[in-house]
Amino acid sequence: MLVIIAAMVASILSILVVKPFNQGGGKDDTVPETIQRPEPK
Repeated sequence: MLVIIAAMVASILSILVVKPFNQGGGKDDTVPETIQRPEPK
């Protein structure tokens, strides 16, 4: 029983820890990435 509860707590903590990194990584990737379109002549 304790092992199951520990596994559930570990999974919840891992989700909470990984989510900010995924969101931060996505924001960091999208901010510098600017789409440069050629100017019409």
